[in-house]
Amino acid sequence: MRSSLRLAGITLCLAVLACACTQPATATRESVSIEPWDPEALPVVSDAALQDRGDLISSTELTDLDPLITDTQASAFRVVYQSTSGIDGLPVQVSGSVFRPAGPAPEGGWNIVSFGHAPAGLSAECGPSLYPNLLGFASAIASLMKLGMVAVMTDYQGLGISDRPHAYLEPNTAGFNVIDAVRAAKAVVPETTSKWAAYGVAQGGQAAWSAAELADSYGTGLDFVGSVALAPTVDLVQMAELSTTNWLTRDQQVIMPFLIAGLQSAYPEAKETDYLHGSLATNHAMWLACSGALADQRAKSNDKINPADTAPSTPEAAEIFKTWLTDVSLPKREASAPLLVINGGQDAVVRPMWVQHAVDVGCELGDTIQHIVRPEQTHYNLDAGGETALWLIQRFAGEPAPNDC
Repeated sequence: MRSSLRLAGITLCLAVLACACTQPATATRESVSIEPWDPEALPVVSDAALQDRGDLISSTELTDLDPLITDTQASAFRVVYQSTSGIDGLPVQVSGSVFRPAGPAPEGGWNIVSFGHAPAGLSAECGPSLYPNLLGFASAIASLMKLGMVAVMTDYQGLGISDRPHAYLEPNTAGFNVIDAVRAAKAVVPETTSKWAAYGVAQGGQAAWSAAELADSYGTGLDFVGSVALAPTVDLVQMAELSTTNWLTRDQQVIMPFLIAGLQSAYPEAKETDYLHGSLATNHAMWLACSGALADQRAKSNDKINPADTAPSTPEAAEIFKTWLTDVSLPKREASAPLLVINGGQDAVVRPMWVQHAVDVGCELGDTIQHIVRPEQTHYNLDAGGETALWLIQRFAGEPAPNDC
């Protein structure tokens, strides 16, 4: 997953402000049959977590950064802040990075974008704030600097610091982390407004969508304007059945170690050996690594995966996997503000029909969603395009959001 949506997929097309960009294929929403969908209850959050959410614990200036960022003359800080675990509602410390554009703040202050990254790996050292290139997301941050927005990127719980294990794809945790990162950013950069947007890729797209659903309740005191979700991993339930029939794509098989790690965060009794076989059952650290020799070795090992290597060993194991995928799927409730969803028509990880189903459910819940499908693009070369920059600018300006529902 290290290369997921890195450069072409996350670089904002700034030319939209001065010239025409390539026009996308906008999804046409046909009439579909959606089963009645009852919004889920809000997650329980402890009083201690509510009291301290977003509190800044530490802030350290970052000087060793990718030239893409230093060329913008932005100021950068690595932060540790207080957030909440979506699993038990208890406080947790999370790390991340905050970026302040060069020059004086505009009248009223800078608006804030909370960026959710795609996973490069799941071990504790896989927090982007620990790396000069932010594990491949320096270009996204540089683009936000050029747009004149303060950016904050959470590492997510368990990545960057190991206060608690990472809960891969647990949407409430990710949503809390994204929202609390905004509070931490405001502590580091006081010259900011209360307006903020979420913007994420893959797992980060799910985090941005979850933040949109939690902003009204958990994000009180802030002015949330909307979320951008690129190739969001919001609905992978069909992977359970596909895994039992050996019909997962290779790209889906490659993320299975991540998924099983997420499964185990919710079901500690689940065994890797019930889901990962062959080459995937060897060298566990390699399949979750994000840098160095292990990550290089992982990239060379993808071709050794066989179709049967991701089949659950028993019907019971398959059912637990399906239950967990259902538990972490989105949407769960109406979003607090508009959504922009962009995915590739050739995505072999998060299939286009799965994203379309999530969009359809969101529409049924009352969401305002603009949905763009880029027919020839995949999970790994998805281009955010000029629409993303323009959409963010318009939401901060308070303009009406386009709606494909």
